Amino acid sequence: MKRPGRNSFIGGIVALSLVLAGTGYAYWTDSLNVTTKATTGDFGVQFVDLGLYAQYGNETIQGGWSIVDGIGDPGYVDDHFFMRGASNYNIIAKPGSIDAYKDRAKGYNNIDFDAELVDKAPIKKKVGPYTQANTDASGKILLTINQMYPGYAQAFRSDIVNVGDIAAKLSDIKFEVKDLDGKDLGNLEDMIGVAVYIDREQYRPETIVDEPTFKLAELIGKDKTFNVGGVDFVRLSALKSADVQTALTNNEIKCAPATDQRLDIFIGVAMDPDAQGKYTTGIASNRNMDNDDALSQGKGIQLSMDLLWDQFNAGKDAGNPNILVKQNNK
Repeated sequence: MKRPGRNSFIGGIVALSLVLAGTGYAYWTDSLNVTTKATTGDFGVQFVDLGLYAQYGNETIQGGWSIVDGIGDPGYVDDHFFMRGASNYNIIAKPGSIDAYKDRAKGYNNIDFDAELVDKAPIKKKVGPYTQANTDASGKILLTINQMYPGYAQAFRSDIVNVGDIAAKLSDIKFEVKDLDGKDLGNLEDMIGVAVYIDREQYRPETIVDEPTFKLAELIGKDKTFNVGGVDFVRLSALKSADVQTALTNNEIKCAPATDQRLDIFIGVAMDPDAQGKYTTGIASNRNMDNDDALSQGKGIQLSMDLLWDQFNAGKDAGNPNILVKQNNK
């Protein structure tokens, strides 16, 4: 028999080595996988549906007012005067009604007023009836009243909506009062007042018990207010000491990303009638010649009101651990 050649023998050794290598390093394996996915939500509230008071029938009071100006009888503009109705969310009053008021006021005053959403843009997401197609939104409102006089009062309204994914709660309101265009304030801090009321949209005290609301005059106290048209207005000088944060601690006003938790905010601005002459000379039959009317004439004042929001669970901690506490760093 012919002996195998060297080449074939070497080839056999190589082949055998390959087989042995394969069986020597093959093990059974398996694996488990845990995949965690997370996204973060968005947090934010905005003003929408800004207007002169009142724009809707459910906000009105029988015989209530939108402007108190002392013109004619009974001396005020009723709360239906500027009503524009639903769906006109980007105008502040019924078309033609502002011009109609100015015609009414001819020969009595030179009042000029406006309300605007600053840096407005289409709302970021649909909230109730408000959509990107029909509603502008903003984080800032500018209310302007020019040529006011003692006894004049005007009211405005807006919705506050949650355009985020997390419920927000009103935690504080900060007020800042300063002169306008560098003019001396005179005594305007005492002569000008503001009224602020915040509640849940379509809030009905007769059907909803203990619904959280914000009432500025009730917080400040009667001695720091004056009254026009049955409404207490807080003198701007009293806002420096306003402790809104404490008042809201146990009064959670929540604005959730849901249709039924929009908020209404009503803001009134007025000038003290001061008939008794506490800051002015008063009425002619009871003049106080120790005061100077010039202190409140030809002046300008600006009130900035910042509504500060926290997410609904700010400051809360469940406190009681679960078994994962065993993995904590000791």
